Parts: sequence; structure tokens; C-alpha cells
Amino acid sequence: MKKFLPYIAGLLASVIFGFSFLFTKTAIDFVMPFNFLAYRFSFAFLFLVILKQAGFLRAKVSVKSLKDIGFLALVQPLLYFSLEITGISLTTSMEAGIIISTIPIFVLMLSRIFLKEFLNGMQLFSMFLSMAGVILITLSRGFSFSKNLAGALFLIGCSFSAAMYNILSRKASLKYSAADITYHMMLFGFVGFGSIAFFGSMINGSVSFFLKGLIIREVLISALYLGILSSAVTFFLLNFTLSRIPATRASVFPYISTSVALFAGFIFRKERLTSLGIMGTVMIFLGVWWINAFSSKNQEVLK
Repeated sequence: MKKFLPYIAGLLASVIFGFSFLFTKTAIDFVMPFNFLAYRFSFAFLFLVILKQAGFLRAKVSVKSLKDIGFLALVQPLLYFSLEITGISLTTSMEAGIIISTIPIFVLMLSRIFLKEFLNGMQLFSMFLSMAGVILITLSRGFSFSKNLAGALFLIGCSFSAAMYNILSRKASLKYSAADITYHMMLFGFVGFGSIAFFGSMINGSVSFFLKGLIIREVLISALYLGILSSAVTFFLLNFTLSRIPATRASVFPYISTSVALFAGFIFRKERLTSLGIMGTVMIFLGVWWINAFSSKNQEVLK
């Protein structure tokens, strides 16, 4: 049972993150993107602080840990979410889905260079099968190309930063626990996005402009879900997964989020579900299963 825990954690994180699109879509209708990121990571960090003070979470912050984990925390969540929001605002959501699906390719490249991790032929096929599934789901919703090069470049940068997070978390896990890594990430998100939102509100003439968003019920509920479950809990699960299995194999789990988002939209927002979407979902799950089922002997789960 113990050897399956990293996979269960990765699957659960993907399911939680898949529902996050519903809440994000709702919140951004009412408040500015960076203000909402500030709400999200404020709740995430506050949740971890409460757990730490209650004795349920063991996480230490020191000058050394800030040096060791600081760059990782700058990459994810600060760089990733900044690039993602900017890229999506300049392109269509369909383009974003296709471009962000390139994350495992960047992970594969960086893993070969920094971690000396390799995939066998069947695993490579499985990875591209999952990627094709994501593209199929994206195309099933209808696709129009905006020809916005800047937006595409931001999203490619977003994919690269997500791949860097996979590598950096994997390396950091050799010295720090998943709780330590997650705590530092939420701390940086809280300080970073909080500062951006605060100074943005000052420029607009009033700090109350920032605080007003929290009295909107839809925004508050979204911030609580995304802050506690989709940030603090999800990144803890992902950091745990990355501490136990190679980054190349862990990188395909987020593809499941695409399928979850598809069915969540169908159930809760009455969005259209097509045969292409269902076929893409099957391809994603087959790819995720095969890439781990066909692992070589030198890629066993770390104990």
C-alpha cells in the first residue's frame, strides 16, 4: 500500500486542481486577477500557520531554508501564476490548454540535464498520448487562434516554470520535507501577491479597493477553496509525490485535471460534452497509467 501513496497523492491533487477552474472563472468576474491571487495565497498561508501553531504541521523557516527553497518558491507560485494570468488574458483559453500541455516535454528535457532521469520508449509514447488527449479535449470545445505571439510566449514561459518547479521540488525533497517546501511556497505567494495587490490598490487610491473583494460571497468561497484545497493541500500532495517518484513520471498527473475540468463544466455549468472530449479523457488516463506501469527497474518509488 505504501508504494501506491505517491500515485494516490498525485491523483487527488489533480482532481482538486481540476475543479479550481470553476472557482477561478467565477472569482475573476468580480475582482482583478492579482487581487484574487492575493486572497488565495493569504488564505493558503493562514491555513498552514494555524496547522503549524496547533501542532499538526512541522515546518521551519530559517535563513538557510530560505536560501535553499527560495528560488523554488519564486518559480512556483510567483512566476508560474503571474505568467499564467498574463498569458490567458492575451490569448484564448483553448490556446492556453494546448500550450500548457507541453509541461511534460520541458520536464523531460530538464530531468535529463539536472536529475539524470530517463523515460523508456513506452513511457515516451504514453506521455505524448496524454498530451494528445489534452489537445483533443481542447479542440472538442472549438478552437480559434488569436495570433497573439506575446500571449503564447507568456504561456510557454508558464509551462517552463511549471517544469522547473517539478525539478526544483524533486531536488529540494532530498533535504526538506513536503511540509517544509509547501510552507515556504505559500509564504512567498502570500508576501509576493499580497504586495502586488496592496501597491496596486494604493495606485488606485484606496486600500479598501483591495479589501472590498472579500465581501463578495462568490469571491470569498472561491478564495477559500483555491487557497486551502487547491494551493496549500494540493501543493503538499504534489511535493510529496515528487519526493517519492521521478519528476518525469509525476509530470503527467496534471493532465487528469483537464478531464476533471471538462466533466465539472458539464455537470455544474451545463457546458457541452462531446465524443472527442470523452475520447481525449480516455487517452489521458491511459497515458498516465502506462507511463507509470511501464517504469523501468531504476525508477522505483523512493521509500
